[in-house]
Amino acid sequence: MEKNEIVDTLNDLIRIVEDSHEGYRQAAESADADDLKALFNDLAAQRGAIVRELQRLVAEQGGAPDMGGTMLGGAHRFFLELKAAVMGHDRAAIITEVERGEDECIRLYDVALSKDLPLPITAVVAQHLDRIRVDRDRMAALRGVVV
Repeated sequence: MEKNEIVDTLNDLIRIVEDSHEGYRQAAESADADDLKALFNDLAAQRGAIVRELQRLVAEQGGAPDMGGTMLGGAHRFFLELKAAVMGHDRAAIITEVERGEDECIRLYDVALSKDLPLPITAVVAQHLDRIRVDRDRMAALRGVVV
């Protein structure tokens, strides 16, 4: 795989994870429930760390790391719907939207892992994917206990 394709793949991940980071940050600011506020702050911090690690990998490949999210298409709709759910204080809707957003991150990570990335990059991307899956499963568990 050529370096420019590696950089493009990593920058795609940066954009979706930065969308996630910003969405969680905004959701934490808007959430009334202390447990959701804490959860969203935790997820925002995790996503920020993932973005920085992906940016470092891009720089190591000699590329220019993307500094922003997509705010287009599905990711943008997800975060608008998440914000509406948070503002409406609908706990079940908030959790459902977060879970849906995590599914989109997972989909893009799966696409990246289907490519012939160098092994050290594949290992990092796989670690990120594991973290995102854990967070998605956490949302599914929360949704299961919501009354």
